[in-house]
Amino acid sequence: MNFRFWLALSGLGLVTTAFAQTSPALIWVTNSSVKLEQIIGDVDWEAKAQGSNLLTVSQTATRFHVYANGLGASFEDKGRLIFLFGDTISENVTNWNYHAADPLAWSSNTDGEAGLRINFFTNNPITNVLTQFTPIFIQPAGINMDIDAVANSGITLSNGTFLVCNTGSDARVNPDNPHLGNYSVLVTVVETNLNAVNPPDAASIFVTNRVISMLHTNLDPTNILQGHFILTSLHEFGTNVLMFGTGEFRASDIFLAVTPTANFVSGAGTLYFSGLTNGQPTWSNAESNCVPVVQDNPTNGPPWPYDSPQAGNVSVTYSTNLNMWLMTYDGGVTPATSGIYFSSAAAPWGPWSTPQLIFNKKRDNGVRVFIHDASTNNPNDGLDGPTIGMNDPTNTAGGDFAPIMIERFTRITNSSLYIYYVMSTWNPYTVVKMRSQFTIMPVIDTSSLVHKKNRFILKWNAPTNMNYQVDYSSNLLSGWTTFTDIVNSSTGTFGYTNIDTGGLPPSGFYRVRTSP
Repeated sequence: MNFRFWLALSGLGLVTTAFAQTSPALIWVTNSSVKLEQIIGDVDWEAKAQGSNLLTVSQTATRFHVYANGLGASFEDKGRLIFLFGDTISENVTNWNYHAADPLAWSSNTDGEAGLRINFFTNNPITNVLTQFTPIFIQPAGINMDIDAVANSGITLSNGTFLVCNTGSDARVNPDNPHLGNYSVLVTVVETNLNAVNPPDAASIFVTNRVISMLHTNLDPTNILQGHFILTSLHEFGTNVLMFGTGEFRASDIFLAVTPTANFVSGAGTLYFSGLTNGQPTWSNAESNCVPVVQDNPTNGPPWPYDSPQAGNVSVTYSTNLNMWLMTYDGGVTPATSGIYFSSAAAPWGPWSTPQLIFNKKRDNGVRVFIHDASTNNPNDGLDGPTIGMNDPTNTAGGDFAPIMIERFTRITNSSLYIYYVMSTWNPYTVVKMRSQFTIMPVIDTSSLVHKKNRFILKWNAPTNMNYQVDYSSNLLSGWTTFTDIVNSSTGTFGYTNIDTGGLPPSGFYRVRTSP
């Protein structure tokens, strides 16, 4: 795909169709969000509903008795990819009753297009596919990791490997709002114990540290602590750790905090993003002063804090080729606007681009294909079950949530960006791997334009692996002349200078396009 943008010049005036931002714009390609594979269970539920018996790559039920679960947050750890899965059930709850426990797995895959093979950490090493051991479950001391309590993000730093666990949900205390008592806890992973031939008890592997964020105290809805980091996404940034978060489940925008890496265990020095002033971030040491970096507001309703957001899980990665931050989250307030959203930014504090709805379960061929339709006016679609909790699989609608990107799979080909992410479907209760495509639109840096009598300098921002050429025309109707120079860059900032000692014409048009 050769993408073009152009400038019209007249005298010393400038008219441009480019965006005002200086980083590339990423435009979702319609119909590009597709399911590539199911990664939990033995048989692909979509294939089974269609009468075939397509097996998953990982065969998690046969190898680990992991029949169904959700989430799948991932992070890099010494060359391997660690996955964190949520409330898990086995194919035989009589013999292996996991009580909605939360296992972790690893993979060595590096190609998002290849089948994703995951291996769960177990109480003994897996020597072959016939030797079966139960998974190691994330159970830090003093934390209730029952249903709805999961490890939602992780990170490996120079001073250790850490997880963020959310807990506190209890429908028995408050059926109308089971998440009222939610809070998040930092947990240290003792990797020598996790990787031991005979691992010790879970409390020796997962060590409880500090409380990060809390919604309410004593389950009192009037005592609001402004917890904005119950579900999180972690990323290292220089000598600091970035924590993106959401607060009350499905009732939150997306917030940002930063903690010095050296103090991550204690949390000392944590600052909370409190807004942009003249394009620069401002910070506060009080979580209650947080303002969103991204607002979940697809219907353009009242601005924060008067909006009605519904963001749940959030995922943030970084693309070194684009020099950009990428975000996915589940949100939206109506059937037409609910689903998976994508945003991007040149800096972690933004400004972030307007979120784009990149997957809606009805619009993008999810419902009745790999997500159960519980509508009473539809025949059985073969996708009902398994489900977690006391649900009737037939009457429980499937969903699309927890779009958690796998950073190492991010790929740029020509002028297209491809992101890969896991997504949970609720019914059937499983995790699938998705891919979405974006067109990379180079953006002109209007602040650097120079237009003089015999010289025109043009700069733009794009991925470092791209080559461009510049065309010129004195009249849009008379055709284009291509300058022979091939323009490339190792920094992401591209530039071209047109010098004509005889003087440039009083008006003209320039365009930039990818070079074949």
